[in-house]
Formats: sequence, structure tokens, C-alpha cells
Amino acid sequence: MQLQQEPSARPLPDPFPDYVTCPVCGEPDIEIWCYEETVRCPTCGAEISHGPFPCWTACPRRPLPPPTP
Repeated sequence: MQLQQEPSARPLPDPFPDYVTCPVCGEPDIEIWCYEETVRCPTCGAEISHGPFPCWTACPRRPLPPPTP
């Protein structure tokens, strides 16, 4: 019997950083990883959305959306 592994415990398939600019204060080059949905600006504290990207469907660490009723 093979045990199922928690998706967040699996290694990422080639994770990479992306860099965004804060739309509130203009802080450049805020680092966010490919599997993250949001990042907080270190200067003003604004929450910045990231994505969605086509690779998210294959990313085992990306949170799954809630099921539709």
C-alpha cells in the first residue's frame, strides 16, 4: 500500500521568483514566488495580487480554490 503524500510536502517543479511593483507606493522589485498568490509591500504594507498564471494548475503548493456548490 502506497501512502499519499501531502501536496505541500512535495518538491516544487522549478520554482522561480517574480518581481512586482507596488501599485500604491511604487516600491519596485518586490519579490514574490511563482506559487504565491499575494505579497505584502515592505514599504507601505499594501497587499499585492499576483497571477493567475497557467502554471498554477501544475503547482503542488498552490492553494486549491474552494469547491463550487
